[in-house]
Amino acid sequence: MLFSLDGEIMEKVKSAYGRAFVPAAEWVRRLAEETTAFEIVNAVEEKATRADQRKVRWDQVITLSVKPDQRQVDLLVQTRQHFLPNTVLGLFQKLKGDRPESAILLCAPYISPRAAEMCREQGVSYLDGVGNCWIVAPGLFVHIAGRPNRPTVSKAVDPFSRKSSRIVRALLTHPQKGWQVQQLAQQADVSLGLVSKAKTALVEDAYLEERDRLLFVRDGVKLLQGWSAEYRPQVKRVQLFAIPRPNEIEKRLAEWCRTNKATYALTQLAAAWRYSPMVRYDKSVAYIDRKLETDNKLKSLLEHLDAREVETGANCILWITDDPAVFTDSKEFDGVKVVSPLQLYLDLMALSGRGKDAAEEVFERELRPLLAVGEFKSGGDE
Repeated sequence: MLFSLDGEIMEKVKSAYGRAFVPAAEWVRRLAEETTAFEIVNAVEEKATRADQRKVRWDQVITLSVKPDQRQVDLLVQTRQHFLPNTVLGLFQKLKGDRPESAILLCAPYISPRAAEMCREQGVSYLDGVGNCWIVAPGLFVHIAGRPNRPTVSKAVDPFSRKSSRIVRALLTHPQKGWQVQQLAQQADVSLGLVSKAKTALVEDAYLEERDRLLFVRDGVKLLQGWSAEYRPQVKRVQLFAIPRPNEIEKRLAEWCRTNKATYALTQLAAAWRYSPMVRYDKSVAYIDRKLETDNKLKSLLEHLDAREVETGANCILWITDDPAVFTDSKEFDGVKVVSPLQLYLDLMALSGRGKDAAEEVFERELRPLLAVGEFKSGGDE
């Protein structure tokens, strides 16, 4: 039986002392009542023994009767207070070559999107404390997503925040390199302390691994996707209407910036067209260093572009930024600078409409050959 649901809230279960625990059978029973897709026949607690540490020990075995033919299915359940992605990865590694025929179900009060994605890729079911789940067994498919839930542990730092993401940028620029913490701090121009905290978060999320005292990217594609899911350009937008066509606007912008020693780079569809001429566009978007404002040169630039500020109908948008990282590895096409493929992918993924299609084109042409290393290989508005 198939069952899919999105968005409702199931009450968390807590002990009398207010400490979150994992009553997997109770959560599965509630799911059975809600979906009417199955019933619980039996739930057996597995006894703790001195098991082989190389093998997986199951906390419970829950037997279901799946409708409509009452087929009986066993769920081998493992429970945790926290299922971090690297914990899930460790489970997968133990299951290699010794995977049981019965369905596997991971239960925890909170299961992160990253851990959930890893489970789905490996065909491992999961269920969290508010009812988000993905359960696959013979004759049964239940998928519930979108119910609000909070992590039970907080990260020391968000690796995708503005400053920490400089570390991620360095890692993705050299995805096959092994890094010492000191080298990474120097390359990203951040403190050792920040690298140490970001390293912990990225290892827990199974994006990085340590080998021989060096840090390696485990999966560059997934790391990029994780970053792009949280990335939004932090810029001041200046909307312009310019008389010239986009190509001429961009040439004039390049000329003015060269003369005035201003740092700039085209992005979004204007930059995508340089990497892949199949991408068409009618609006120029460019990062430009915020010194433009502090030096009172905006008026001079607008005169050179033959442009004026507008609220609607813009055909040129300046993204004024104080973040030098966006200009890292910029390239030049016919005298016009554009952002790197990595930065362009992030900016396109934050763009609605054709942005994501253009991002995929740039990814396939420029980034997949660079990032296709690691264990698990994959495939907003202005």
